[in-house]
Amino acid sequence: MGLFDRFKKKAPESAPEWPKPPMEDTMALLLMDRVLEGIDPAIALLRNAFGERSVSDIDRSHPRVPAFIVTVDGLEFWCSYLPMPVPKEDRDIPAAAKYNLFLKPEEQEAFCNHKSFWVIAQKGGGKTLDGKRRACWNFSLVCAALMELEGAVGVSVTNTALLVSKENYLSHCARMEGMTWEDPDYFPVPLWIWFYPGLQEESPTVQTQGLTAFGLPELGFFKPELPIQDTLNYLFTMSSWQITGKQLYRNMALIPLTEEIEVIGKRDGDTIFFIGG
Repeated sequence: MGLFDRFKKKAPESAPEWPKPPMEDTMALLLMDRVLEGIDPAIALLRNAFGERSVSDIDRSHPRVPAFIVTVDGLEFWCSYLPMPVPKEDRDIPAAAKYNLFLKPEEQEAFCNHKSFWVIAQKGGGKTLDGKRRACWNFSLVCAALMELEGAVGVSVTNTALLVSKENYLSHCARMEGMTWEDPDYFPVPLWIWFYPGLQEESPTVQTQGLTAFGLPELGFFKPELPIQDTLNYLFTMSSWQITGKQLYRNMALIPLTEEIEVIGKRDGDTIFFIGG
């Protein structure tokens, strides 16, 4: 069935499908361009950022995979260091680097040539949209603290193809200063949502990947006519509004972008495509 075939009968939806329950657990990998001699510098950075008691349960029992817990805003984040590249069967970093729109060539190369990585995980904090937003907000702060390590390359976000370079990560986290996860006007979308060009019905699209982890529909522009930067800016804003609860996009809804441009949202699976912009 084609994208438009399923919309020929414009019957009203019986009940809103979104928001759905988010993914309770949150995980990402932080890649390094070298093998670290130990985890003490990371612990020092985290304690400097979040307090002397923020790091606990330091486990050095495994000679090659040390681990610890860092607590931020009452949430526990499990951190473990692996002195090896990310196994390709678990995550194909070179393939992801090839299709990320916001990586410079030297950043792509650094991701492809990484030598070790951290696993960072938060268990059970994302049971609701508010909880997921809180978990991801504080997760970003933990990653930003670890990004100060010598040799940090950037972050790979689980369940997406998103790679965020150290420079971009710290830049977006700097915007978070003075705000909290409860701020209704800002969420660091580029740290969690991948934006990519695709094809639908052999027509070009620009789409998101990562909103379903928040229990929200993915968003996309079908056959976009606007300049690519304008399309991306709209997707950034729309994604942020969904995550902060300001707006939830529905099938067949008319959305004004400007005084002259209005798009209609049409659902295809877990994605709301905007048509007409």
